[in-house]
Amino acid sequence: MRSSKLIIRGAISLTVFLGGCMTVQPTAFPVGNKHLAAKPAGTPIQLFKDTKPTRPFEVVAKLNVHIEKTFFMPSAFDEALPKLEELARQQGADALIDVGEKKSRLNETFIYNVTATAVVFTGSP
Repeated sequence: MRSSKLIIRGAISLTVFLGGCMTVQPTAFPVGNKHLAAKPAGTPIQLFKDTKPTRPFEVVAKLNVHIEKTFFMPSAFDEALPKLEELARQQGADALIDVGEKKSRLNETFIYNVTATAVVFTGSP
């Protein structure tokens, strides 16, 4: 009985150790005086990672998602994208442009920072 409790405690400790800690800090910085209504959850946000939209647009916010993970677990863009899209919806944006990524590491902590510009389309394509 006593040894099974030790095994369970050991398994829980190992799971916590291997799972590590993760911190996600999404931030939006509105640009200009125009405040748009938030878009409903699930509204598609277009991503222009390496290009610009062909239709006219106006910048509504600068977005930042900062992720830190411990125990040698690196982050990827796919983890930050849902948070960027959520921030863009909150700002009433239609798309993300000027996406930038920075990765660094401090001991066992991986740091991943993604920036993007949220825009609203002002004209037809």
